[in-house]
Amino acid sequence: MAENVNIDLSGEMNATTEKRGFQKYVNDMELLVQHVRSGAGPALLMGVIASRRPWTQFVATDNFKAPPSIPRLSRRFYRNIEYFQANYLVVFLGLFAYCLITSPLLLIAMVASFFGYRKLTSGPNTWKIGSWELTKTQQYGLAAAGSMALCWLAGAGAVLFWVLGATVTVVALHASFFDSETLPVTNDSDQFPMIEQV
Repeated sequence: MAENVNIDLSGEMNATTEKRGFQKYVNDMELLVQHVRSGAGPALLMGVIASRRPWTQFVATDNFKAPPSIPRLSRRFYRNIEYFQANYLVVFLGLFAYCLITSPLLLIAMVASFFGYRKLTSGPNTWKIGSWELTKTQQYGLAAAGSMALCWLAGAGAVLFWVLGATVTVVALHASFFDSETLPVTNDSDQFPMIEQV
C-alpha cells in the first residue's frame, strides 16, 4: 500500500538570473524612469553628457566601413550604441534646439508652458471659476490641457516627429557604418554575446 509521505517544501527561493540583450535595456529604462521621477533627472543628464566621447573620434571618416556580414552588423550596432550613447544624446539635443530656434512660435509656446508650470508650483494658488474653487489636481489638469493646446497650435507634433525621425536616422547610420573594431576593447567580453556561423 502507498503511504502518505509529507515533505516540507517551505522556504525562500531567490533565483537571480542575469538579464541580457533587450531585457537588460528594458530594465535599464525602468531604472532611468525611476531616477527621473525621483528628481534626479538633470544630474543624470549632466552625468551622461559628461561621459561623451571625443568628437574627433565620433566623426573620424577613416572608421566608416560597410559591415562584412549581418551578425557583425548587429554586434557593431550594439557596441556603437553603448560606446557613443552620450554623443547620440547630444545629437538629439542639438536637433531639438535647432527645431526650437527655427520655430519661434513653438519656442514661445514652450516658454509660456514652462512659466505657467513654475507659477503653478511656486506656492498656494487659488483659481476660482465663479464661486467654485479648483483643487490643485484640477489646476494641473487645466494647465496641462492649455499647454497641450498651445503646443498643438504651434506645431509641436510635426517637430517631435521630425526630431525623432532625424535622430533615429543619424544614429542608425552612424552605429551601422562606424567600425567598432577600432574602438578600445572593454573588459566585459560577453556583454553582447553573439553566435556567428563560420
